[in-house]
Parts: sequence; structure tokens; C-alpha cells
Amino acid sequence: MKKHQVASGILFLLLLLAVNTPQFAQDTSAVPSKAEQERHRIAIGLLRTINTSEVTYRSKNGSFATWKSLLAAQPKSFDGYLANLTKSGAQKPAEQFSDAPAILPSWNLRLNVHADGQGYDVLLRDTTDEKCDYAALTDESGVIRQSKAIDCDI
Repeated sequence: MKKHQVASGILFLLLLLAVNTPQFAQDTSAVPSKAEQERHRIAIGLLRTINTSEVTYRSKNGSFATWKSLLAAQPKSFDGYLANLTKSGAQKPAEQFSDAPAILPSWNLRLNVHADGQGYDVLLRDTTDEKCDYAALTDESGVIRQSKAIDCDI
């Protein structure tokens, strides 16, 4: 009889824990839509191109460059980036880059070169993302980061 009470107690305890587990479970973030993933790939690819162009520019000139100087010094890199978008099946955002900040339709670029020319900071923001304000960032370290507004899943 006592064995049945102990077994029943353990079963009840396990059942109680199983029912209460969801409150302790980690929330999983929502999977971004295919269109959103494509837009993120556009941003990350462009930041990779900027990082590569900045390193090349610095090795030749001794300092990092502004957006306008990068475009003038390395047009093949940026034209190649736009051409690769088409090859990869991505929707090409434009035929060519414009002056900052509106460098491509729906993309806003802020590229700041440090006063001594030995560093830079880039913020590339998706102006179509009104809810979460997606942005991708990088600097002279070459590390690319992604961000969204505080109440949005990343």
C-alpha cells in the first residue's frame, strides 16, 4: 500500500512539473521571412564589400576613406557587388550607388571616418523596416553586427 502512495506521489509530482515547464522554457525567436532574410543578406554583403574596400584603400593611402572616396577609388568592387546580387538571384536594388545617406533605394548609409583616418564606423539602415528599424553595423575591426529596435526579435 505504501509503495502505491509513493509511486502515486512521484507520478503526481512529475505531472505537476511537466505542466509547469512552459513558463520556464526559453522563448524562441520568430524566423524572419524570406524577403526579410534577403534584405539582411543585401546589407551584410554590402558591409563586407565596404570593409574590403576600406582595407584596400588604407593599404594604398595610409588612412580609411569616406563613402564618396571609396566609390571613386574602387568602382569595380561596388559594381561587382551589385552584379553579384543579380547572379545570386537576389533582387538588385539599383543599377548604381548614390551619394550618402540614401545610397540605394530603401537603404541609408552613415559612414564616419575617425579624425585621424585610422578608424571608421558604418551604419546601414533599412528604411522600409518601420516596425523594427533593422540595421547592420561594422567598423575597422571588420566585424559585422545586426540590430533591431529593442522590442523586436533579432
